[in-house]
Amino acid sequence: MSHLDLNLVRVFVAIYETRSVTHAAERLDVTQSTVSYGLAKLRKVYVDRLFSRGGDGLVPTGMAEQLFQRFREALTTVEGTLEQNTAFDPQHSTRRFRLAMSDIGVLYFVPPLLRRFQEVAPRIEIDILQISDTLGEDLSTGRLDMAVGNIPSLGSPVHSALLFREHYVCLMSANHPTIGCSMSLEAFSAARHVMVSSPRSGHFLIEDALAERGIHRNIVARVPQFTVLPQLLSQSDLLVLLPSRVASLYVHQGGLKALALPVPLPDFQVQAHWHARHEYSAAHRWLVDEIVATLGKL
Repeated sequence: MSHLDLNLVRVFVAIYETRSVTHAAERLDVTQSTVSYGLAKLRKVYVDRLFSRGGDGLVPTGMAEQLFQRFREALTTVEGTLEQNTAFDPQHSTRRFRLAMSDIGVLYFVPPLLRRFQEVAPRIEIDILQISDTLGEDLSTGRLDMAVGNIPSLGSPVHSALLFREHYVCLMSANHPTIGCSMSLEAFSAARHVMVSSPRSGHFLIEDALAERGIHRNIVARVPQFTVLPQLLSQSDLLVLLPSRVASLYVHQGGLKALALPVPLPDFQVQAHWHARHEYSAAHRWLVDEIVATLGKL
């Protein structure tokens, strides 16, 4: 074959990134038979199986590993030129966007985002994924359109836009047995704390900030998610450090109170992050603008 259909390149990249014919078909909005047919043609062109079945999905061959980076870069370049002057109509678009955020981000960000999208882009689809260890790669390959949160580990070529600055407060039961309307440093240090283990966000940095000030918390439990906290705190003497906006949300639900920390800690930035590969995409520029405008008001 002296030339390669661009759609075959899209099929290959989608299969490689999703490790599934089914998921590739969903991403490309085509039938599974179309993807299977495209894969068969690619196998014939390159005289290689390209993918074999494994325990966690399709496994790329050595040839596929070599092809992916070149195909991904070529596809990004071509699609960038196609999208540069292509108008995006949010009212009629059925495009699917993929966003990554922590569970606390889902709790705070998703409701206002979905309300806004229902108003201005009622037919688009939004997939919310958990921030993973491969976040940078997911953004660079197009598996994700954007990540939202306090994610200090991302660097160039990822672009960022500030949504707002945040600070931590201490959340506890409204009827805490030993802490009233204010909290001393002694009470804070002696109290029993819950820590949320969230290594892929910036929340773990608070431990470093406390240690620099010679403060060590009495951590009696570690949990993997923020959303379990109201149940843990409301009927106990446990404390947790949380961003003030989310703490206010929990307080509003009842049974909890939020107090200022007895020691000043630096605030942090909550940002929207996206890869430079989307520079020419009108659809992605629209997404960035909507997310910044909607979440920047919170």
